[in-house]
Amino acid sequence: MTASTLAPVFAAVSIKSPTGPAWEFLVLFLVVILGPPIVRRFRGPGIIGLIIGGFVIGPYGLNVIGAGDTTVPELGQLGLLYLMFVAGVELDLALVRVHRRAVASFAGLTFLLPMLFGVVIGFALSWSTPAALLLGALLSSHTLLLYPTVRQARLSTDTAVASAVGATVLTDTAALVVLAAVSGSQLAGGSPVSTALQIVIGLTVLIGFSLGLLPRLARFAFRYLGTDRVVRFLLAVASFLAAATLAESFGIEPIVGAFFAGLALNRLVPNEGPLMERIDFFGSAVFVPVFLVSVGMLLDPSVMVQGETLKLAVLFIAASMGGKLLASLFAQLTIGFSRPQASLMFGLTVPQAAATLAATVVGFNIGLFSQSVVNAVLVLILVSIIVGTVVVERFKTRVAPPDVGAEKIGRRVLVTLQDPALAKLGFAIGARIAAADTGVVRGVLATSTVDAQSRSELLAELSRAGFAAGVDTEPRLMVQTSLAEGVLHAAAEEDASLVLIGQHSAKAASALGTSAEAVAAATPVPVAIVIGSLERVGEVELVRLRDSQPNGAPAPTSASRLAAELATRLGGSRLRTRDSSSESWSAELRPGQLCIAPAASWQLLAFSDPPAGAAVIVVLEPGVPLITGQPPYADVLI
Repeated sequence: MTASTLAPVFAAVSIKSPTGPAWEFLVLFLVVILGPPIVRRFRGPGIIGLIIGGFVIGPYGLNVIGAGDTTVPELGQLGLLYLMFVAGVELDLALVRVHRRAVASFAGLTFLLPMLFGVVIGFALSWSTPAALLLGALLSSHTLLLYPTVRQARLSTDTAVASAVGATVLTDTAALVVLAAVSGSQLAGGSPVSTALQIVIGLTVLIGFSLGLLPRLARFAFRYLGTDRVVRFLLAVASFLAAATLAESFGIEPIVGAFFAGLALNRLVPNEGPLMERIDFFGSAVFVPVFLVSVGMLLDPSVMVQGETLKLAVLFIAASMGGKLLASLFAQLTIGFSRPQASLMFGLTVPQAAATLAATVVGFNIGLFSQSVVNAVLVLILVSIIVGTVVVERFKTRVAPPDVGAEKIGRRVLVTLQDPALAKLGFAIGARIAAADTGVVRGVLATSTVDAQSRSELLAELSRAGFAAGVDTEPRLMVQTSLAEGVLHAAAEEDASLVLIGQHSAKAASALGTSAEAVAAATPVPVAIVIGSLERVGEVELVRLRDSQPNGAPAPTSASRLAAELATRLGGSRLRTRDSSSESWSAELRPGQLCIAPAASWQLLAFSDPPAGAAVIVVLEPGVPLITGQPPYADVLI
């Protein structure tokens, strides 16, 4: 067939340049897929690849997505809300409580110094007061982009690192409050008094809704509507959209509401829970990258190489990084951190990203910032990320990891059950223990190889019990011929900090004696057995057994300390304590009572069943020798 023959065929086929949403989203996601890996090959941060990719496809690059397109910018705005929501959810508020003095001191320094320098620069450039204040706010905030690097180095519980992480809560909150005041004053109109009143009322209503009402609504919705993983994710999204909408209705930037919504759901969404994994996944895969690409579309090379832009970039870098450096040095002198610790604090707090980009985009949209300011801030972000990466990589090896012996028992609680009827009590106890450490609760349903197929249907019942207890967990089936071996494997796989084994009766727990011994002897993870049928955790009592062991050794000490810790977490200020030498003390309990006692394995054999409606937590001494003479894992599955 010749070319002349095919000519009419080709003439009849009409091929036009690709346009429309499908083409734009294809290009957008190609940038998200290819941009970060390309930049990482040159040892640069992946976030820069997204910004550069946005420039390439934007109106100042190849113009694949033109200046008149609204789809990507609007999706980018959703990504900005999502970014600020995740920033609030991921913050470890427990660190703020534990290291509150160091956190407050360092937060004040690392916010006020860059804020002051930024305001001075703004006034020196003859900017308006709102523009100067907004510049100071965006320079004073920071994003914990390098926290995963520090966490992998096992430094997350170091006092300096904890202070830097905790300071993020205060600095970002303060920066966003300034942003709310500035944007409100520009958009609300009216007299200064009426504008200030509008902002104060709006912030009061927003904080009351976000930190007061929203957690209760979310907890109720998670418990009764969130048995499906998709619904739980959508509830989280709806939460920050509701707070953002409320903020906007009072003339406050929606990102402020999204951030407060993240703080509100902070304790309901553990950082290592299934829901947080989905939030991270969708954020990392779609929403946040699209926002960064939309920011890159604002890049204008003709503006970036201008003397005005370069001058602004130098001033912004000096103000932000100089303020963060001085704050770290002052913290070293006043709080008593070592030089490597202070350097690590500087490396963690110098990167600018989330709140900085948010304030910059808002300032540009409301007319306070020019194109030169936007490009100068993007240069600041690039330089700050590179400097922070170098500093953290250099000094993370010079700070000794904290003693692992001080690990929190509520970091990851493993609840091991055979009967789903015990799930409500097991998860309720696990949730209270984990709450103090903002930890997670993992559920495991134990079964033999014979019953595995039939019992897999009970996992849904186990999930419902977990949701009813307010636990974000997705239980799994543990198939083992030996409970002890299965628990050991599950504890190792989940990196558990505490193992709770549920039992209906003391007789069943006694049959478990060899298994519990094997688990306690073979792993450093604390092990406790929950016995009884308590409906809900109410009155809590710590029982100290005065019996000595058969060989005359003193009562177990580490089990006693753990029992006291669990009792304090479960009972709080209403905790009661008593001594007992009776072997039938557990049978003397009252309905509705939960008692906690330390015990060696031989004492476990002497327990009797608590009455109906009561329960006992028996904390085993770790590292006890087997007293039955049976080899480990010789038990049968309960």
